[in-house]
Amino acid sequence: MMAAKPWLLLPVETKAREFHAKLLLAAVAAEDGFEVLLGEQNAMLHQLRHLPRGLYIDKSIARSKTAHFRRLRQRGNRVAAWCEEGLVYRDKTSYLHERICPESLAEADLFFCWGAVQQQDVAENIDQGREKLVATGNPRFDLLRPGYRDLFAAEARALRERYGDFILINTNFARYNHFNGENFLIEVQRQRGAITTAEQEAFFVAWRDFLGELYRGFAAMLAPLAGAFPERKIILRPHPSENHGRWAEECRDLGNVEVVFEGNVVPWLIAGEVLIHNSCTTGLEGYLLDRPVIAYQPATSEVYDSYLPNVVSERARVPEQLVDCVRRALDGDGASGGAEGRAAAERYYAGIDGLLASERVLAAVHGIDLPVPERPGPTTSVARAASHVGGPARRLARQALRPQMAAYARQKFPGIEIGEVRAELRRLQSASGRFADVAAEPLAHRCYRIAA
Repeated sequence: MMAAKPWLLLPVETKAREFHAKLLLAAVAAEDGFEVLLGEQNAMLHQLRHLPRGLYIDKSIARSKTAHFRRLRQRGNRVAAWCEEGLVYRDKTSYLHERICPESLAEADLFFCWGAVQQQDVAENIDQGREKLVATGNPRFDLLRPGYRDLFAAEARALRERYGDFILINTNFARYNHFNGENFLIEVQRQRGAITTAEQEAFFVAWRDFLGELYRGFAAMLAPLAGAFPERKIILRPHPSENHGRWAEECRDLGNVEVVFEGNVVPWLIAGEVLIHNSCTTGLEGYLLDRPVIAYQPATSEVYDSYLPNVVSERARVPEQLVDCVRRALDGDGASGGAEGRAAAERYYAGIDGLLASERVLAAVHGIDLPVPERPGPTTSVARAASHVGGPARRLARQALRPQMAAYARQKFPGIEIGEVRAELRRLQSASGRFADVAAEPLAHRCYRIAA
């Protein structure tokens, strides 16, 4: 009798950002002898007692995760994590205070760092657990490698057919322009204990106000940019947590500017002729995809600007300079990053060359003891079947009782069905030439088993 395979549990919170990367990690893990549960984070957590126990890989080790990790461990799971915000942070001190909690790390077996810089910064902030820090990179950036980026080739072609030649603007101002209002994230920080002093309050308020200045600077440059390139569509893609309707109002009178948020950002980066951003991870993603990248900086701050995505970009301070940078990029004369940008990218990101970040993650996972899966009994099977009724019922109740939060949840995770999982897996197989024996099947509500 074959021994049971260990399980990885891969929850997805923000679909556009995480789904394809975690599908790739799932496929690599399946080839490597794991079974994988891939699904919507909330659905997975609601059904946890009926799901296989294994290694749960979270997206954060913030203080809000400590009790969550303890519950996972009490149910027989092991815990690992990375930080989705850990590559690009505007201020090291605030990042460590807000995102790195030693108590949460104590409950985890591994923490996967984006690269040497984050690994060193986190190590300086903790007294114990440095051996858990592993510089692996992140599966999101595996999708930028030649071969794997072909996963998005058809979608990129479709975007070009839909919009023609277009300029892409990515915004990253959720601390000011949040879906739930300008003060929402400050209130969240108070509730989570990240703001406990007047000094901390002042820091976060100043950060919000700086991003408000950037927001207004971006809004003000839209008309000059649109006027300079009337023959091109300009696509403004907001951060998943931003108020997209507010941006639509800013663009209402600009005929060639459109606010669009859909799908993974990678096909948009591939399809667009040039990317405009400010301190955004997509600046580095565009750079690694060999696209022209411009950091627009109508305001600057030694505290709140992010070094990495701006250093790999051309930089512009006023609309006239931005228009000139865009025009040179469209003419094929724009250059991004140079030697300083390449050196910075290698310091901050571990997986530019060599093994995929997914493979580095799994190599580290092999070094820990994983729980033995339990054989599911009749009660478990019934509970999993019932989840297909209970899950939608919970969503309807949330929509009725808390419509604002339900709308925000839909913006971040609009849903996923087995047909989409299988279709994206086929595209991944075609793009990479790998994973021919890997398949997907439903296991519970919005949770899918990926295995060879």
